[in-house]
Amino acid sequence: MVRQLQVQDNSYSITLKKGKIVIKNRQFTYTEFRIIVLAVVLIVAGLLCLYSTFHSRLLLSSESIFHRQLVWLAVGVVSAVVLALVPIHWISQGAYLFYGLSLVLLVVVLFFGSGSVPRWIRIGPLTIQPSEFAKIATILAAAQYLSKEKQRYLSQKQVVVLSIIVFLPLVLILQEPDMGTASVFLALLMIFIVWGGIPFKMAGWLVLFISAFITGFNQMVFIAFLAISLFVLILKKQRFWKSMGILSICLILGLLAPLVWNKMEPYQQHRIFTFLGVHSDPAGAAYQAIQSRIAIGSGGFWGKGFLHGTQTQLRFLPEQHTDFIFSVLGEEFGFLGILLVLVCFGLLFTNILSILKRTRNRFVSFVLVGGLSILFYQVIINMGMTLGLVPVTGLPLPFLSYGGSSLVMALSFVGLVLNIASCRYSH
Repeated sequence: MVRQLQVQDNSYSITLKKGKIVIKNRQFTYTEFRIIVLAVVLIVAGLLCLYSTFHSRLLLSSESIFHRQLVWLAVGVVSAVVLALVPIHWISQGAYLFYGLSLVLLVVVLFFGSGSVPRWIRIGPLTIQPSEFAKIATILAAAQYLSKEKQRYLSQKQVVVLSIIVFLPLVLILQEPDMGTASVFLALLMIFIVWGGIPFKMAGWLVLFISAFITGFNQMVFIAFLAISLFVLILKKQRFWKSMGILSICLILGLLAPLVWNKMEPYQQHRIFTFLGVHSDPAGAAYQAIQSRIAIGSGGFWGKGFLHGTQTQLRFLPEQHTDFIFSVLGEEFGFLGILLVLVCFGLLFTNILSILKRTRNRFVSFVLVGGLSILFYQVIINMGMTLGLVPVTGLPLPFLSYGGSSLVMALSFVGLVLNIASCRYSH
């Protein structure tokens, strides 16, 4: 007797027949194989650097940071496999549910979060960071909403609803506070608006509103901005009430900027001042950036060798297993190690873009663009932070930095990419 269980959608079918799982209409190619290999290389590089930061004091128990990362790696692999096999339409239909759950977790962490700042929820020996899962959830929810209507440009209603979808988790994350992760959501919003397409006139309004918020940090500059904006509106012969509405929005955004600044923790303000050169604090806010540059520079071309980095082994570099894991890579593996990681990231992004070019499904395209933009943004900001090119923000380096939630998030996106890639001709 043949026992058969079949799950089907428009792209493929999964059949359980005589105890064997048969996946039909899948088109696994070298593209998916390359993505898997590149992700593995990046993860291995991260594990080597993480082991180096703690090898002299590793505990032979599951409580050590290195062992916890291995546990999260296993969880991430399982998540990637599940998302690579689940039908795409199941994922799209559950997008709002996952998004709502992520918002609940972000609220819960504000009241019951652990750590010096409420960013984590402890579950037994492990802790999760809801803001990492909110990234994937927001991408899926936004993609599901924007895929409902097929049109050349986003409507004003779509831009407003999209902004609400992104700003709900962003505001909750700001309450933790976590400015670095919040900036990821702003970047995601901009990418979605650009990818969805907006008329040139609407793009001009967005630039105007963003400029209003930025200039709001300086009172005199903001007053000058409002005067110039009013002059331009008069030259353009805009209607009175429309002009007043635009100026009112600019005024609100400008007044919001000081509130955001005052909401920042003193150490966050100090980091920005130090980066801009307003304050010189080599023993305080600038210490991490200085030690990071020393570590990377001392690595030279070949590096000092695995487990032989001075800054790393003597613990001169704070947060070397999380935010500054790239500095450990530069010191112990040198320019060659950095080049290998950069090439892997570049090839990973290129392969995802090649899949994006072939897809015809609107939901899938937004998922790919959203995930790719988050990974790219975090790579650029993290590396720029370690080199002193941007302020220290606390964003992890995907696949390499210690952090279970971050690793699971990155591997989950890889699983989605593999799912999309293997069925791309059906989308």
